[in-house]
Amino acid sequence: MNQIIWSRVKSFQSILMILITLGYLLGTHLSTINSLKMALVSKAERSEVDMLDKKLTRIEVKLEEALISKQEIFNLHQRLERKLNELAVEMQRSSERAENAGK
Repeated sequence: MNQIIWSRVKSFQSILMILITLGYLLGTHLSTINSLKMALVSKAERSEVDMLDKKLTRIEVKLEEALISKQEIFNLHQRLERKLNELAVEMQRSSERAENAGK
């Protein structure tokens, strides 16, 4: 009788050990999967941040290329004014020559 009880206890212990081992393996497996998910999310966030940083850099470069400084505007204004004065002088000379030629 003791042997029957003893064999059942041994069987129960074996089954219990198998269940504990399976629970440990399942917990480890789920923990590993969760860690991998977190690593992928972190990597995806870093790649998104890198991508956004590159886009912002490109936008900044385009803005710098598209905009001109106040000094450049001032220089452009002076060149245009000089050219207009030269044209006015040339037109005045042409007009005077035409008048002199007509006399």
